[in-house]
Amino acid sequence: MGYVRVEGLLGRRKEGAEEVTFLVDAGAFYTIVPSALARRLGIEAVGEAELRLADGRSVKAGVTVAYIKLMDRDGMLPVAIMDSPEPLLGATALEGLGLRVNPATGRLEHSRPYGLAALSSSRQGAYIQPDALNFRVA
Repeated sequence: MGYVRVEGLLGRRKEGAEEVTFLVDAGAFYTIVPSALARRLGIEAVGEAELRLADGRSVKAGVTVAYIKLMDRDGMLPVAIMDSPEPLLGATALEGLGLRVNPATGRLEHSRPYGLAALSSSRQGAYIQPDALNFRVA
């Protein structure tokens, strides 16, 4: 399949979000926002997490939520802010928005009906669609 890049919107909130190109990294938990891009968009960390990189190194990164829109779906999703050559789209954004990469085409597609997903605390680790709570970003 090779590298998959997708266009989307990223911002501190919906208003003021900018179009960015993400490199899809379904093996990453967080969506990674490069530090310079986060500063420009006003995305500020509210906490810190230790992340393990693909090469095995551990690094500390700022964490927060940011507005992400991909295709026809959007929401406030967890991101990590750190030095990176480009924005990386992680699994939480894909799962949260109900999207997946089609390995045959290398394109994003819907994986389920829309509604931001929340991880359940059940042993099955099932996803819950909080349709009744209507978590859409205004």
